[in-house]
This record gives sequence, C-alpha cells and structure tokens, in this order.
Amino acid sequence: GSFHIQSRKEGEFNSSLTTFMGPEGIQVTETSLEKSGHVKKAVIENRALQKRSELEVREGKVFYSVTDLKDQSVKRATDDAEENLVVPSTVISYVTPHFDELQAGKELRLKVAVLDRRESFSFVMKKIRNEIAVDGSQIMVLEMAPASLIVKALVDSMYFYVKPKSGELFAFEGRSALRRKQGGQYKEMKVRTAYDYKVNRMSGTRVSKNCEPGILIPGQAEKCEVKAQ
Repeated sequence: GSFHIQSRKEGEFNSSLTTFMGPEGIQVTETSLEKSGHVKKAVIENRALQKRSELEVREGKVFYSVTDLKDQSVKRATDDAEENLVVPSTVISYVTPHFDELQAGKELRLKVAVLDRRESFSFVMKKIRNEIAVDGSQIMVLEMAPASLIVKALVDSMYFYVKPKSGELFAFEGRSALRRKQGGQYKEMKVRTAYDYKVNRMSGTRVSKNCEPGILIPGQAEKCEVKAQ
C-alpha cells in the first residue's frame, strides 16, 4: 500500500488531505483543518468500512457524526473538547513544539479522536531512544501508547521516527488506516511506513502537486508536500 499527505496554508489554519491506497486503489481519505496542532475539523471517508466520519470542534465541544454510506443512516455524539485533542493527521503538528521536552525525557499526553467510534482515547507519548540516520542526522524514536490498561490490551503502541532539528517525520510503525483485503473482508494490519521526502512544512501558500524529488527544492515557499509509501 501507499500513503500520501499534502498540506497547505488556508489563512491562519493548515489544511491537509491524506490518502491511503491499497491494491484496489484509494481506500481511505482524511481531510483535516488545524491551527498550531489543534484540530478544528476532520472528515475521514473509509471505502473499506463504507463509512464517512466527521468531527468538528466549536465552543469547547467536539461534535461527531458517522454516516453509513450504504444506507445513509447517521449516528452522532458530542463530548468535551480537550486542549490536547488530535486526529491522525494532526499528531505531529501537535507534538512538534514539545520535541525538546520529549528529548529531555518528559511525557506528553494526547487525546486521539477515533472518528468512526465517535469518541477519543488518552495516549501517552515518550522518547524511547535516539538513532542516527544514514545521512548522519539524529532520529528521535517516540512511542505513543494507550494510557488505559484496558485499551492497551486491545491497541498496540505506535512508533514515530522524527528528525527533531527539522521536524520531519522519518518513519512510522503501528496500526494503519489501510486494511488488507482477505476474501470479502478487510482486516486491520500493522505497517512500517518509510517517508520518501518532506519539504518546507506548512510554510508555503501554494502547493505543487505530484512533484518528483529532483524538482523539489527545500526552502522554496511554494513547495509544501509530503509523499510516502
């Protein structure tokens, strides 16, 4: 499978479009709107589950809605919006300002919204080690684990490999939004994702789509794209 995220500035907000592709084509898309890592809106359309899940934060509340794409039935829920609420595509934006604290051994708590379940769960992120990449740059390996023992029994930890100096996400290990098709069913799976490149995160107002690595020049204001597989 493959993963691609493209982000751009929209006024004071950052918007992202995330696409997960399997052998049959696009399986999951996630759009999100956030400011300084704080999520405002998110929509996840999952063709494998045949669901469209939405989240909106306003007036201190988070509003969930899940639409069954087969019969168009809708389920809704409302909860208090905590300051550390994130969705998958906003995790790194929220965590980046805390890299120094994590590097020093401190823990960071997050509330991860699971849109199709219409609720959020507490996770704890911490540094477990440092590594050196092939190019000599430092890699900080972060573990994000469920805070609850009950959830921990059902959900394994996820690992984020980041370059603390540049803020780049270098690799990821853990449960994927992408599912493996087996017969007529889609099964959850763990993945290792290695990111191809990342340039000038969130600094440009224009986005150059479908660029090749040789064309992208870090530091150019119009370049603001991530590709991975």
